[in-house]
Amino acid sequence: ESLEGYFQIYHYRRSKCVVKGETIKMRKKQMIILLVILAAIIAAIFGVKAGKTIKEQKEAEAEEAATVYVSAFDVSDVTAFTYLSGDSLLMFSLEDDGTWVYSGDDTMELDTELIEEFLTEMSSVSANAVIEDAEDTSQYGVDDPTQLFAVVFSDGSSETWCFGSENEIVGGYYVQVTNDADDTNNGNVYLVSSTVLTSTLSATAEDFQVEEADEENSVSE
Repeated sequence: ESLEGYFQIYHYRRSKCVVKGETIKMRKKQMIILLVILAAIIAAIFGVKAGKTIKEQKEAEAEEAATVYVSAFDVSDVTAFTYLSGDSLLMFSLEDDGTWVYSGDDTMELDTELIEEFLTEMSSVSANAVIEDAEDTSQYGVDDPTQLFAVVFSDGSSETWCFGSENEIVGGYYVQVTNDADDTNNGNVYLVSSTVLTSTLSATAEDFQVEEADEENSVSE
């Protein structure tokens, strides 16, 4: 009886181990399935993100390719520039030591970074519309400009922007750019954003001046 009881206990325990083992195997199998599903979800998420990134990049490249710049001159080639600010003609020139000088007050210390930012903005002005080889430029007001902007380059060539009348229907101002070294696009008239006049070219000489805090730091150093 004791031997029979022993075998009953043995078989009972073994059946428990088998059930437990099957349970562990089932749990492992479920974990593997869950991990596979999770991996698939993660891959899908990153795939969608990557797809969006590629699509956005292509759209940005297409937009950039379609953008028409009024000039896109190289800022590093500029040695002098001038424009109207109110009733004053502001003139700036680059010295041999890399510092900029304002002709109206050569004692004014100018911030090179601010001037480069200004020139970068002007070099990246894009056109909302282009009238190629305009026959009658007077209808755009560029023959009697309301604003002028001119740059001189290191090779001695220059470029002049003549801003004309405002397009009151769609907004913006007309401008004609004349480059004495390359007359390819000299006959074109461009419609540009109003901010070129109301913001960028509204800067005064003082707007390029080194701030007092910067001056004090440079002196202390």
